[in-house]
Amino acid sequence: MADVLKQQALRKEQCSKDNGVKSGACLEHSKPMKASRAHDALHKELLLAHKKGLALSSRSELQQVLERRKREQSYQDEEQHSRTPLEKVLLRRQQKQHEKEKKHDEEVREESQLMEFVRVRQNLRKIHSVVQDKNANS
Repeated sequence: MADVLKQQALRKEQCSKDNGVKSGACLEHSKPMKASRAHDALHKELLLAHKKGLALSSRSELQQVLERRKREQSYQDEEQHSRTPLEKVLLRRQQKQHEKEKKHDEEVREESQLMEFVRVRQNLRKIHSVVQDKNANS
């Protein structure tokens, strides 16, 4: 115990002799508990990754995402360039058909909304005529 206290006193003296400039050794020993906890957490994380078989990647996540996007884009470009004229015509037809279907669905939806408006209006007329008949009979 006395030896540990002597070593700590020597370290403090060495750090104070550095003329206010803290060296790496002084920083390491100023908070040994914090450094060791962080070190232990990192060590545990590395062990778990090793047990799971997760290898540390040499590339950052951003680089991996960018490379994947580049591969997908090049694949799409190749796919477009390798189409035959027949495939291109069929693709255009398919797109036109989808557009027609969308327009038709939109028209049906608008028509159903209009029909509902007409039904509500007729119901209001009936109610209004019933109310007027009651007032006239009273």
